Amino acid sequence: MIAIVAALFITALAAGSDDEVMARLHVQVDARDLTVPSCRDVFARDPEAGLATIGFRYRVADAHALAGGQYTGTVVFELSTITISVPDSIRWPQMSQADRVRVEALRRAIVHHEIGHVRVAEAVRNALNPQPPIVASDIFAFRADADAVGRAGFERFTREEREYDAFTDHGRRQNAAPLPLRGPDTILPCSTD
Repeated sequence: MIAIVAALFITALAAGSDDEVMARLHVQVDARDLTVPSCRDVFARDPEAGLATIGFRYRVADAHALAGGQYTGTVVFELSTITISVPDSIRWPQMSQADRVRVEALRRAIVHHEIGHVRVAEAVRNALNPQPPIVASDIFAFRADADAVGRAGFERFTREEREYDAFTDHGRRQNAAPLPLRGPDTILPCSTD
């Protein structure tokens, strides 16, 4: 676990509220109603009630031939379509007012956890982009080198996303994450009635 926390600290996370992150990166929200038989069924089908879908890709910029036949260009990482799927409402029969309050707190916690995925992706992109241009002996070597850099960047993105989920237990331990990822846990205490 200590290594995971260290990895989260290595990647500099951009400041701003969840709403600012959503606006800055044009995050789309796919909100849906979740109706279940009881409180205990909220996580019965899926232990994580939210999902972040992040388009993480790379392209080559400023590619050109150099004198002597060498080839150069820069690998640029980008975030494309980002969608978070979260409950717009969570309901079950005979909910009490206390249930509604707990459900709204859970819903906000789920949104915060999913925005955490977006923050991690943004941080990985920002960490990867300052790389120097690639210089290769010819166009074929350049393409191979650029693809290797692109694959390594995507693997880092995937690894850090998994580490974020592992460290927070898919949001159930969100309070253990470093700021600005820290937030309320995505748990729903159900009454024993």
